[in-house]
Amino acid sequence: MGVRLARLEDDRLITGRGRYVADIHLPGMLEVAVVRSMFPHARLTGIRTEEARQVEGVVGVFTAADLAGVAPVPDFYSWARGVGTFPLARDRVRYVGAPVAVVVARDRYAAEDGAELVEVEYDELPVVASIDAALAADAPKLYDEWPDNRIVQAIADNPEADRAFEGRRVVGGTYTMQRHTAVPMETRGAVADARDGRVTIWSSTQFPHIARTMIATVLGLPERDVRVVAPDVGGGFGCKAEVYPEEYLAAWLARRLGAPVRWIEDRYEHLVSTGHARDTRIRLEAAVRDDGTIAALRGAIQQDVGSGEIYPAGFNPAFVAMGSLTGPYRIQEQRIDVECVVTNKTPSGAYRGFGIPEATFATERLIDRIGRELGIDPVEIRRRMTLEPEELPFESASGAVIDSGSHRAALERIVELVAAAAGEERSRHASQPNLRIGVGVASYVEGVAPTYYATSGRWTSQDAAAVRFDPDGSVTVSVGVSTAGQGLATMVATLTAESLDVPIERIRVVMGDSDVSPYGLGGWGSRSTILAGGAIVKASDVLKDKAVRIAAHLLEASVEDVALERGRFRIRGSPETSVGWDEVATTALVRTLDLPTGMDPGLEALATYDIDVDHVPNARGRMNACATYTNATHGAIVGVDVETGEVRVLRYLVAHDCGTVINPTIVEGQIHGGVAQGIGGVLWEELPYTPEGQPQATTFMDYLLPTSAEIPAISIEHFESPAPGTAFGAKGAGEAGIIGPAAVIAQAVESALSEFSIPEITETPVSSRQVLAWIGRTKGAE
Repeated sequence: MGVRLARLEDDRLITGRGRYVADIHLPGMLEVAVVRSMFPHARLTGIRTEEARQVEGVVGVFTAADLAGVAPVPDFYSWARGVGTFPLARDRVRYVGAPVAVVVARDRYAAEDGAELVEVEYDELPVVASIDAALAADAPKLYDEWPDNRIVQAIADNPEADRAFEGRRVVGGTYTMQRHTAVPMETRGAVADARDGRVTIWSSTQFPHIARTMIATVLGLPERDVRVVAPDVGGGFGCKAEVYPEEYLAAWLARRLGAPVRWIEDRYEHLVSTGHARDTRIRLEAAVRDDGTIAALRGAIQQDVGSGEIYPAGFNPAFVAMGSLTGPYRIQEQRIDVECVVTNKTPSGAYRGFGIPEATFATERLIDRIGRELGIDPVEIRRRMTLEPEELPFESASGAVIDSGSHRAALERIVELVAAAAGEERSRHASQPNLRIGVGVASYVEGVAPTYYATSGRWTSQDAAAVRFDPDGSVTVSVGVSTAGQGLATMVATLTAESLDVPIERIRVVMGDSDVSPYGLGGWGSRSTILAGGAIVKASDVLKDKAVRIAAHLLEASVEDVALERGRFRIRGSPETSVGWDEVATTALVRTLDLPTGMDPGLEALATYDIDVDHVPNARGRMNACATYTNATHGAIVGVDVETGEVRVLRYLVAHDCGTVINPTIVEGQIHGGVAQGIGGVLWEELPYTPEGQPQATTFMDYLLPTSAEIPAISIEHFESPAPGTAFGAKGAGEAGIIGPAAVIAQAVESALSEFSIPEITETPVSSRQVLAWIGRTKGAE
């Protein structure tokens, strides 16, 4: 623990020996192409498949009418309106990219040729393409049985928050984060094979057991007859924490055709049919004291969730944003409404950060506005509100119990580092007259290892680990969490080695297979270290207890006199007398005649671990939804070219606290990757739609991603405030990096352009075109 171990999985992956869904080849495998709607809203009046069936190599064309035995995806949410998602559109399409039919052929070329010949007749319907359009009094409804286009509406009631506004200055603003999405290197994919009465699905999923349950439910199969395997996954970032139509279809097609089938998403499909994210507007007001600190917040969060046809549903990021607004600050009360609407866009789902970047952007921008209006340094306002160690645990206005952290120390360290770095950058670029240097600082708190009930309406929070010794003392540990490339195998092996005092090279890790991994909820929400770690510790304690009794018997000593030290079981006071795990395991599994009288053979244990969280709000509407809370402060130095409008992030600094750091290299890798995604989200990435509902970014020519050339040097300093309620004091770190960039870079751009009196930045992305417009407006006024 705490050692910079090289990731165990890297040698295999970087030498091309990884196995992704697209690498799976089965005898007689057929290829699938999906026919997708080109209309954002229309009734299906006919589908003609005759020509497609005549294409050489095509073995079948299927529409919703053919899906015998398939049920709609259950709507588990009692607090949201149901959408009745079906794997293929039955009578209506609600977004460009909606699956209408599938063509199965002996190769992908024939499948694509066949898909082009499927003729679909549409009767176009009026389109709803924005939050305001969805809420208009005369808005067309996406679901005829609904009274309006609200999928969720939660009106808050908090008289204490209202009273906090009485007699105080009110400062407010509206903050918008654009629609964008996760873009993993590996697109989605599914391979299915049905044999011996069972169906096996290989999927690039973040949660194999949840996928298994959903596929079995929709196809009407016993779960024992469904196996889901997540092989190597080339990035997930939340967009693979959904069960998509193609996974149900692959399983159904394999059973129907009696042959394995494969579907691999192309990049166009990814941009129009994989879950989108963000697209959130936050209206926020603060009751401000004379010293600039905030007594209470009130406002509303509105999210455009697209058509809503996705599971798990995409509205919970709005609730997470509501619960994250107060960050690391001493803000006692809030009253925040949540409203999520459906539109004729691709359904929204999960994306790294899951509502917290949106909340952080709004709150940090509001603090900067308060500073300007009151003439107080915004950093000083943050100082006055930031939680101090002696105040912890602290219950936030939304009910989050912040149990530990280094909120003030992280802030002060970044303020110090940013000041020094800004001076260096100004000196370095002094010869560039068109470049303006600006700085930004922003803080946040991130809830980690949350309940999944609010997101899924079904699952809660537990996970499991099974630890098994072989006779030679080697260990196999299987876990219910699963990896999407974040170094999880190394983490699991490290925690197992730490728990059992076994060399890490003697440990084998198994995950991502519903047949051989214990039932768990997968990898999302920065939960894996906490949940897998807790289960590993519980299972290891059982094994150590049994092993001590076996060792005591072999050493002819009392159990109380034997302890595990440096990988061997030793008699206290006689360290030269000992037995190792190999001898204990051989006794438990092979030479069972040497076991203590009455002890059963075997040396393995299964443990399930859960966390103490609220799954539903209490009577006041508050809930402590997460096991613990990380914190960080980010700092950025940007350069803005006033001739081109280009914004370059010159330096990026992070003071981060995820409790006990298990492997600094992996934690830093997660933060680096998250910061890179956050920079892309604030400056370039966008999924715009026309008012007619047509997506405008369907290739990488239109959807702009940062490359290594656009990502600056990133400096990270670790603070360690162990969580009191988790194994090893660890907190999750997978989503932290992406939370700060929008807030900190917006502030830095304003700082850089202070001479031009640009308007407050309240929306992302902050594009070069927008920067030039602001500068031009100022110059024109002069």
